[in-house]
Parts: sequence; structure tokens; C-alpha cells
Amino acid sequence: MKLIQIMSVMIISLLLTNCSNQNKKVIKSPDDLQSFVNVFCAKHSSTEKVIRVCTQSISKDLNIAENKALMNAKLKLADIVSHSLVSKEVITHAEGKGITKTYNLEATSTLDEVSISNYRVVHKKILKENGKWRVLILAELKIT
Repeated sequence: MKLIQIMSVMIISLLLTNCSNQNKKVIKSPDDLQSFVNVFCAKHSSTEKVIRVCTQSISKDLNIAENKALMNAKLKLADIVSHSLVSKEVITHAEGKGITKTYNLEATSTLDEVSISNYRVVHKKILKENGKWRVLILAELKIT
């Protein structure tokens, strides 16, 4: 009787192990990673009422990777909500003995204080990659 119980536990554990490995996807190349990121980010795009951003970060320390990805998401949301771009453009064209053309463009992006207190993290994926942690975050901010 005890042998039957042991055998049945072993068979069930083998079946469960095989079932859990069937849906597992492995990222083997940078192209696989890019494809995964594109699918992860493309599933949820921004609408007129909700701004969604997708960020990622990688680090040997999981907490650092999570914090960097979250900070990047907050910065992207803040940049979309309230940012200004100051540009200065200089074009010089002179003709004479030789033709002189000059083009200079200076642009500065500024982000003033902005409140994004009602943002939320919609999805967070954590991947192990070459001994490092890659964290992908999808965050959203409802526009009122």
C-alpha cells in the first residue's frame, strides 16, 4: 500500500513538472528579448483618457533594477504630462569665392515640478538574464 502511494506521488509530480514546463518561454538572443519587450509594451497603448508607458532596467541587484525601472516610468509619465522644449536655431548661408553653409540647432528639454501621484503600475515582469535582473514595468496615469 505504501509503495502505491509513493509511486502515485512520483507520477503526479512528474506530470505537474511536465505541464509547468510546456508554457515556459526562453529568451535566447537579443532579438528574442526585443520581440518580448515589443509585445509586452504593445499590448497596452495610451488612449485619450489614460497615458501608458513601458520601461525597463537591468542590474545585478533586483531592488536596483526595480527602482530604476519605476523611476524611468515616472519620468516618462511626467515628461508627457508637463514638459517644455526650448530650441534655438541658427542658419548661415554665404556665397562668395566659396560657399559657406552653417546649421546649428540647440534644444533644451525642461521638466518642471509635476504631480503624477495617481499613477499605477499595471504590469511588472522580472527576467533573469546572464546573472542580472531585467525588470519591465508598464505604468499608467489616468487623465482627468
